[in-house]
Amino acid sequence: MTVRPRVSSKASIGKFPMVGNHRCLDFVNTELIEQGRRVDRLQAFADLVGWLEQAQVLSAAQAKQILRRWGQTSKGAGALAEARAFRRVLREMAEGIVHDKRPSTSVLNKINALLRHRTADVALVRTRHGFERRVSFQPRDPIHLLVPVAESASDLLCHGDLALIHKCENPHCILYFYDATKNHGRRWCSMSVCGNRMKVAAHYRRRRRAAPRTR
Repeated sequence: MTVRPRVSSKASIGKFPMVGNHRCLDFVNTELIEQGRRVDRLQAFADLVGWLEQAQVLSAAQAKQILRRWGQTSKGAGALAEARAFRRVLREMAEGIVHDKRPSTSVLNKINALLRHRTADVALVRTRHGFERRVSFQPRDPIHLLVPVAESASDLLCHGDLALIHKCENPHCILYFYDATKNHGRRWCSMSVCGNRMKVAAHYRRRRRAAPRTR
């Protein structure tokens, strides 16, 4: 079963790269390489909330409410620390899968620990064709903010084709993605960034090899 993208193209426009084609991989990609150095874009609780909004986990109204409630508190700081720790776990998972290793028990335990914090409001609503049960995400504690990311990791492991999880082929890039292209030939986190860079580099290497040597 192929995992469908969890984030629309509209959500790709923002502070965070949304190139992973799966929410948990996009979360791993909040740490990236910029100008040759490793950069963590989750520097504050507000960054975590901003990522959740860009990933369409939270609405703009929810994001504002959460920042007012926990933005300057120890609970918010604790949630940021938990988020970074969970990101390390998910990076370990992605790196292992790329190298044909099954996720470790410690990875599964961390995902399960967060899944136990699931919280949602369920309502039965009338529709044109009958009735529908609608579930809305309602975080009541900062730790609940990580539950959708854990659910994404669970979905990926249960229903995804793990052979389609790749690291960008740019050796200087640390971003991961789920290859949902029709022919499964995706090689780069982004064709407009790493893809072009690597093509240009290959072009110059070919020209250098073809150039006549002078004595």
